[in-house]
Amino acid sequence: MAFAIINLNVDVDSCLSGLWASLGLGRPKSGIKKLEKEMARLRGKRDDIKNQIDEAEREGRIPTNEVSQWLLEVETLEGKVAAIKQDFQSIGCFSCHCFNQTGGMLSQAQQAREQVSIRESLNCCSMNRRVAKKLGEANELMSRADALDPIATVGPPEPTVILPISHRPPVGIESYVKDIVGYIDGGDDSVIAIYGMGGVGKTTMLKSIHQHYLLKHSIFDRVIWLVASKDCQFKRLQMDISKSLGLKTMQENDDERTCGDKLFSYLKNKKCLLLLDDIWEHVNLQLLGMAHSATERRQQQQPRKVVVFTTRSETICAQMKAGKKIKVKCLDTNQAWQLFEENSYGDVLCSDGGINFIARELAKECAGLPLALITVAQAMSGKRSWEAWNDALHQIRDKHEWTTIGLPEDSVVMYKAFKLSYDSLENDSIRECLLCCALWPEDYGIHKYYELIPCWIGCGIIREFNVINEAFAKGRSHLEALMAASLLERSSEIGNFYSRHCVTMHDVIRDMALLMVSGLDLEGIKRKWIVKAGIGLSHLLRQEEWQEAERASFMSNQITSLQEYGASTFSKLSMLFLHANCGLTIPPAFFASMPHLEYLDLSNCRITQLPEDIDSLTELQYLNLSYNPIIRLPTKFGCLGKLEYLRLRKTKIETMLNGTISNLSMLKWLDIREIHPTPEWWWDELKCFKGHPQLSVAIDIDATTANIERLNILPNVSIWNLTIYGKDASSKLPSLDLSTLLWSYNVSDNLESLTIINVAVDKLMLTVDMGHESSFGCLKILYLFDLQLLEKISLNGVVLRELYIFGCPMLKDVSWVLQLSCLNHLEINNCPKMKELISQVGNSDSNSICSSSIQRLALNDMPNLNCIADQPLLFPYLEYISVLDCPKLKKLPFGVEILKNRLKRIDGEDNWWNNLDWDDQIIKNSLTPYFRFR
Repeated sequence: MAFAIINLNVDVDSCLSGLWASLGLGRPKSGIKKLEKEMARLRGKRDDIKNQIDEAEREGRIPTNEVSQWLLEVETLEGKVAAIKQDFQSIGCFSCHCFNQTGGMLSQAQQAREQVSIRESLNCCSMNRRVAKKLGEANELMSRADALDPIATVGPPEPTVILPISHRPPVGIESYVKDIVGYIDGGDDSVIAIYGMGGVGKTTMLKSIHQHYLLKHSIFDRVIWLVASKDCQFKRLQMDISKSLGLKTMQENDDERTCGDKLFSYLKNKKCLLLLDDIWEHVNLQLLGMAHSATERRQQQQPRKVVVFTTRSETICAQMKAGKKIKVKCLDTNQAWQLFEENSYGDVLCSDGGINFIARELAKECAGLPLALITVAQAMSGKRSWEAWNDALHQIRDKHEWTTIGLPEDSVVMYKAFKLSYDSLENDSIRECLLCCALWPEDYGIHKYYELIPCWIGCGIIREFNVINEAFAKGRSHLEALMAASLLERSSEIGNFYSRHCVTMHDVIRDMALLMVSGLDLEGIKRKWIVKAGIGLSHLLRQEEWQEAERASFMSNQITSLQEYGASTFSKLSMLFLHANCGLTIPPAFFASMPHLEYLDLSNCRITQLPEDIDSLTELQYLNLSYNPIIRLPTKFGCLGKLEYLRLRKTKIETMLNGTISNLSMLKWLDIREIHPTPEWWWDELKCFKGHPQLSVAIDIDATTANIERLNILPNVSIWNLTIYGKDASSKLPSLDLSTLLWSYNVSDNLESLTIINVAVDKLMLTVDMGHESSFGCLKILYLFDLQLLEKISLNGVVLRELYIFGCPMLKDVSWVLQLSCLNHLEINNCPKMKELISQVGNSDSNSICSSSIQRLALNDMPNLNCIADQPLLFPYLEYISVLDCPKLKKLPFGVEILKNRLKRIDGEDNWWNNLDWDDQIIKNSLTPYFRFR
């Protein structure tokens, strides 16, 4: 038999490549890329729909079944695509050589390799089919998305049964924070307690945890910060949560159960972390919309909810059924000295060996309590002599001084520190200012200009001044002294229009201040202040409980009616705060019971009328009736012969008897802003005023030349705060040159704040000439609101400190702010044509880099803003920057060099922060600890 040996040298790979292509079975990599691109589009659409759902849920609506099904399908598809990508990585198809490229017989090794290639080819074929199928599903889901309308609908009522609820860290807290974050992430405990004595650092710790989870926001859908405080009302906690969530279904008149149902309904499908600071009693977490039973969560498949709270009491930890308890201890000797050093300014500790020795002894006396260490260190920072330090040590060691007033043992260390700091304040006026801060509720944000400084002026702490500007300047000076001593703190809500001007008093410092004003102080001076503010009272205390009081604060309660008392019942009472008791009614003879009253705050009580016997308050010097719908003042109001300060802001007084105000011969300050429509009585009363030679007035006027001329001829009047208000677009002033208008010195010389609202003006100019009769030399604050036609602003020589521009759609930039060398606060909101904040930085022919004096910068609702400055611009003083709803702003105007200056915080949305362009990832990593999600 003859055999024919035929050698077929065939390139099988080449022969079959056309077959693979004809079957659509090319290599998977390109298909994977197409699938990833389509999935990115799908995820973007999904996120948009989730945002719409979130907004709808705040209004009490729920997603439709169709939308819920679509979201479920997207989630399922994401899981399958992830599996495809993982398989693709594992089979190594990036270089798929499916057939041998050489001719001839295959060796045994080559044949083995060829078997692997064939298997890989089959895998690639399978992969291509899977990719193609999922790409089709993604396309189909994308096409269905546009037809999802409506997104949400009104849901059925929820059952009333709620599921059971079974940058550099401060010294000494880093290990605690690390442990607590580990407990939270571990998932075993749903209620975690942080407990310890007042001033030990619990709140600081909780704030660090808050910041950690704001930066890692993907772990929880909602991170909620809530401050409870002593005597707080549970309903207030519910409303605070609602406010932080933006929940629109909660109403003030809802009862606690209804509020709890609404919170639970909104939060039930969300992973939540609630950080609850400073609780003094058991808090019903069910009615806060939270659940903490791990067993129940697994059975119900609920998203995880975690509560971390702080308290001074270990008993509260047990009552709250905390699964994990962390006791915060005082610092050890080395940590205590480190914290003391960090809070001692300058080189005083190393300037003298004797001072350093005494400083270490003072630190030991603080017993490792952080708040005491900070308070003492900052109180002593200005002392340069050994004698002063030695005296302080003797004072703090004087046991007799502390034992005579019967302090609780756990309060002695803090009280000694507080008293040392209190005594170290410059003068009695500043000390009295500090004590006044305790009249407000615990953890309350006290507005510096609306509440605190007016209080200091009204109660006589600040008395010697010609115009109110001088009084406020003195008040700001006192405020800085208290903040420098760490006895007051700046509010952390810097992005909020109101809160950024607020200060707070640490609850332990407030407790110490109240100790001093509740009886005999250490000098044997008897004080009797009654402070029951913000604790939910519905009635005043019994007569015998406050009959001997000198000052009484019942502000921010729920008192709606006052009882009648006998004449002169409260003969020692000089100050009474009833602010923010909404719906308050005052009986006819109420004022006769307090004949020596000098200070009365009835603001924001919804009072419609005052009793006619108000003239019995013959000693009254300060009266605040602001934010009440009062339509007229009592007939004998003009008989308040000692009244010096009258605040009628945002009342509804339409008419006034002649002489009601003009007869108040001692009047120094009158606030009649926001009374709309502007009544005519202001002109009749002020033109006849013949009292104090310079009555400081805050007033709104309609934008007419006639009204400006009226202001100019008012005798004995100095305009301190002025609002020029346009009624409508007909208030047309093509060019408003404030410096050429015929302002008299009584209008412009002491004008500190100017607001222009809704005036149809396209150009605004102001040039300050100190040699001119009308100088505007005191102008510090300028508000521009709803100037729809404004295109150009020119300010020359103006010493502005704060500038606010809201709703000026034609304004394209604010390059001229670089000429305002003293400007420290700039806020711009809703200026849609603005693409660059500063379009021209200095001289284009110069190589110099300009700098800005701005300390606080806030940019809100600027849809086309893409640049802060078109050239390098230094911000050596910048402390805070807030950016909200500015989607095109992709780059910050500074890098890590800002950290060498004063930067403290950056506020913004997480999407904005994560999508910023960075020259280097190191810059983002360095600035991230300063970022706060809003």
